[in-house]
Amino acid sequence: MKKMKKYLSLILAGILVTGLLTACSSGKTEVATAGGETADTSGTTDTSDTTGTAKGSGDSVQELNLRASAFGNNYDVQDMGWRWMMAECYEGLLRDVGGADGDKYELAGAESIDVSEDGLTYTFHLRQNAKWSDGKPVTANDYKYGWDRLLDPSKGYSYAAFIFNIVGAEEYYNKKGSLDGVAIKALDDYTFEVKLKVADPTFESKLVATPLYPTRQDVAEAAGDNWGKDWKLNIYNGPYVLSDLVEDNKMVWTKNKYYWDADNVKLEKVNWFDVAEDATAATMFDNGQLDVINGAGDYIKKYDEEAKVGKIQSLATEYPGTAMLSYELQNGGKSGLMKNANIRKAISYSINRDEMVGAVYGRYTPAYGLISPAITFNEKTYRSQAEEPISTEYKEYAGDKTKLQGLFQKGLDELGVKTPISDVTVVLLTYGSTTQNQTEREYIKQSLEQNLGIKVELNTVGDSSLFTSERDAFNFDIMTAAWYSDYNDPLDYLDIFRTGVYHSYGLYSNTDYDALLDSLSGLKDNAKRLEIYQKLENKLLLEDCAAAPLYYADNHYYIQNWVKDFHTSSFGASQEVYHTSVSGK
Repeated sequence: MKKMKKYLSLILAGILVTGLLTACSSGKTEVATAGGETADTSGTTDTSDTTGTAKGSGDSVQELNLRASAFGNNYDVQDMGWRWMMAECYEGLLRDVGGADGDKYELAGAESIDVSEDGLTYTFHLRQNAKWSDGKPVTANDYKYGWDRLLDPSKGYSYAAFIFNIVGAEEYYNKKGSLDGVAIKALDDYTFEVKLKVADPTFESKLVATPLYPTRQDVAEAAGDNWGKDWKLNIYNGPYVLSDLVEDNKMVWTKNKYYWDADNVKLEKVNWFDVAEDATAATMFDNGQLDVINGAGDYIKKYDEEAKVGKIQSLATEYPGTAMLSYELQNGGKSGLMKNANIRKAISYSINRDEMVGAVYGRYTPAYGLISPAITFNEKTYRSQAEEPISTEYKEYAGDKTKLQGLFQKGLDELGVKTPISDVTVVLLTYGSTTQNQTEREYIKQSLEQNLGIKVELNTVGDSSLFTSERDAFNFDIMTAAWYSDYNDPLDYLDIFRTGVYHSYGLYSNTDYDALLDSLSGLKDNAKRLEIYQKLENKLLLEDCAAAPLYYADNHYYIQNWVKDFHTSSFGASQEVYHTSVSGK
């Protein structure tokens, strides 16, 4: 067996985060500190020590007030429910934490990991002092039960495919094998082992994902059908426990006294307030009612100026998410036109991404590719190694109504449709009632109508469940969508377009695309993997225009000066407060 390196030097995720005032190529985050200078770090001023004592905390109450734009209602880790909460109240084998040189993975539930020479067998040696919030130990059987549950065909978890490369896993999920044939084993109370079919360079990156967190069998089975639905039935193994929740109002975390590293958890309470509108959140932050805010729109400029003079702290990072338009590819949409690639391209190229990110959001980076700049491959940003696929072709059409309408007409001719462009109506499916939601859909509608000369009918629903119902009923031509990556590899983006994987992305299906994905199985050669990734992204966006990328996500956090050691992560808790403390409030 080959011992994996001990952390902090274990698997480096290497997400390159862009500083608010620093050059993009630096791969670091620049933080404006209380003194008005800048510090190279992915958190605020470091006041931690190795004893677990909160230096300089004085008599400050160790309580933090944060904002959420909405609360989730899914507490089942195997279902990837509410990831930003799960990653603080639960814990898996590894933890993703932001640092000066990007995100890195630290040992969490696992104390050490062995990997066989052939890369097929992973043996996780668990912390023997790890406990659930009821004081009972976290054991290898809790991980085995969680992973077995993820594969249970009766549950239908969409993230089961994460571990299909484990021997017997896919067969069990597809009812072609038994659970006994799945190579997931608890060798003893604190030794957890899995065996892969083929070596997988992405497997280690997936270990921070919430579907691979442990689940206590006795608690889950006692909850029955209410598991994951009623937060009061949950127990936790992370730094905090969810102790109170008032829907659409406030959520409270309290320190988990049984957490194995509780001595280094400094906050006693974290209060989350459900604040839908950015303007309301900004007022609360200005009044000191919120300790941290993720800025948006004009507030970014305002808070950047305040950070420069030391009134607050700032932390800006790229985030592994891409917003896009998806097309109804199975039936061609309500109009019947979305099966044509040229029509899809005309729609995509009618949207001025640069103008949109400024006018609608006041943030983000225009996207001409699928894979976010926050994703790394072979220790470099993927985007630095692969040109954005539609960038050049987009420039040929952007802002030219004649060319755009000609491209749309070409698609109509290919379909044999005689309807004049001016009589074409397409349906745009969106949801949400915030000012930004409304501005976004109106911008898309006006862009298509003005550049293509078509009519756009809005199918706007109030929430995500209604949106899903309309999507599944195919009541759209185009819909707003986004993908926020679950692990740090381009494959996580590309695999969502595999035939039959996700309904959310228009039910794209292409046998050549699937074959290219299959060719990556067991492939360790990074140069060859990169070449295949580029082919896949080009085929998806340039050849087939299966989606229209709009922008790459980011975070612009602003932090009160009394908050110390606030971090963010890309694949765990978006607001990482594990080591945060309050001093001088």
